[in-house]
Amino acid sequence: MKITPSRHRAAPLAVPFAASFALAACLLTLTACSERPAPATPPASGAPVAPAASAATPPVAAAPAAKAAPRQLPLNVQGVASAGLTVRVKGIELGEDATILTVSASFGNRGTNFTNLGETDTYLVDPAGNRLALKRPDDNRYLRIATGDTMEGQLVFLGSVPAATPQLKLVINDGQAGDDTAGPGLSIALPLQ
Repeated sequence: MKITPSRHRAAPLAVPFAASFALAACLLTLTACSERPAPATPPASGAPVAPAASAATPPVAAAPAAKAAPRQLPLNVQGVASAGLTVRVKGIELGEDATILTVSASFGNRGTNFTNLGETDTYLVDPAGNRLALKRPDDNRYLRIATGDTMEGQLVFLGSVPAATPQLKLVINDGQAGDDTAGPGLSIALPLQ
């Protein structure tokens, strides 16, 4: 028997869109059904019934602990550097992640046009020697003050202060002399009790 090729092609299998959609839905349903856990057999009558644990239900996580409100203390402490810098600390906020000082800083020196509060390291230090670094603002990295101006605002220091700490010290331009006009050194004690 000889087989000769046919010149006629079989018509392509035409499946209407709705039928293919229904087939896909059936497959998804069957797949989803196969992932369900088998139902538990009911306990014998009179036995206590415990709720069944569902594999599909995630375990409930413990609620995060509420953050304590920051402790705010009014202050009225002032420090003066001989270069013409005056810094007044008006208040402190002792938070969980940051310590914030509300300050007023003025500079008056005819020998220069400006000075910096952040020329070198500026930080808070506790009696144990732990330092909280200044978070420098992006728009004024060196905390520049023009001669004759006053800067009002808040200085943010990264970290918290233990509740029993009796005092902090604000150190401005660590290692600089008080008469350095580029960035005068200054230390101010801040009582917390």
